[in-house]
Amino acid sequence: MSQEIKITILGDICPTKDYEELFDNNPNALFSDISAILQNSDYSICNFECPATECDKPIIKTGPNLKAKPNVVGLLKNVGFDAISLANNHILDYGEQGVKDTLKLANDCDLAYFGGGLNANEASKPLVVEIKGKKVAFVSFAEHEFNLATENSAGANWFDPYKSLNFITNLKKDCDYVIVLYHGGIEHYKFPSPLLQKKCRAMVDNGADAVFCQHSHCIGTMEEYDSKPIVYGQGNSIFGYRKNSNAWNEGLIFTLVLSDGNIKLEHNLLSALENGVKVAPKEEYTARINEFFEDSKPLMDPQIIKDEWDNFCKRSEALVLPNVYGKSRVFNKLNRMFGNKLVSLFVKKKKMRVTLAYIRCEAHHEVVKTILENEINN
Repeated sequence: MSQEIKITILGDICPTKDYEELFDNNPNALFSDISAILQNSDYSICNFECPATECDKPIIKTGPNLKAKPNVVGLLKNVGFDAISLANNHILDYGEQGVKDTLKLANDCDLAYFGGGLNANEASKPLVVEIKGKKVAFVSFAEHEFNLATENSAGANWFDPYKSLNFITNLKKDCDYVIVLYHGGIEHYKFPSPLLQKKCRAMVDNGADAVFCQHSHCIGTMEEYDSKPIVYGQGNSIFGYRKNSNAWNEGLIFTLVLSDGNIKLEHNLLSALENGVKVAPKEEYTARINEFFEDSKPLMDPQIIKDEWDNFCKRSEALVLPNVYGKSRVFNKLNRMFGNKLVSLFVKKKKMRVTLAYIRCEAHHEVVKTILENEINN
């Protein structure tokens, strides 16, 4: 019988402004409980949700530009992490310089990384380590935002279904275990979309032994598919504190226990407080993990997943549709106030059908995507 291998996986870590003082002067308030868990693991990883750089030139994008001070990379190494994933939607927030600085800092302190690189080829390389005589591979993918590496530029590794699934298959041929981190899905939504569930199950079909979806900023749900765990949302690990936002202030630490091809999961609940991050006490953990498993029961019913997704999209109409149609901020705000009635009044069904064709049809979608990318880049 082979020895047990314990691999601990944390979700998103980013030194946001409300925790910046703690990262600088009191990291124990953030990491003391976490470090105790990492010390009992054979290997530990997390998603590092930003570049570490002194660069002061953010890229032009939608959403916030995040970064960490250079010392944070060494801090992650010192508290017990063996590797960081860089495949996320913020790694390119300060351009190629931010990525280059992060990679150099990681190399300087002997902190392994995967999912990001100086070009697409480098970013796609897995991290393969030998643990107790077993080869364990880590690979991470990000969805396409303002973040991806190209053939000649730095950034994150992209999940391309025409390549990535075969990549997992070939990786599994040479490794005992393949662990996938997928940075995508919908923020603040605890269920997988039908497409995300299909995608993650395809990863397992092609050789992944476990899939962990991050990015959602809330604890999601989990299923065992072909006896392999798929987690749809770990929640935040260290991403600041938001008053009156329980979903934002919690996250799950997962520890994979691997033995003779068998996979078990252990978990701990993290709670973000104004003055730091703590592992939740047993009573709080028990109540939340029971809720997590209860929430996860519908995942085996595709109709429930579709219904939940349809309901979520219905709730999002008033926010999403004005942006799709390029309306002004005033229009957007009024449309939300009036429950999407302005879009229904001013955007005709024919216009909606044309827009749907451009988004849904692969050929039209590629045309629109290329035009907009070229316009922005020029």
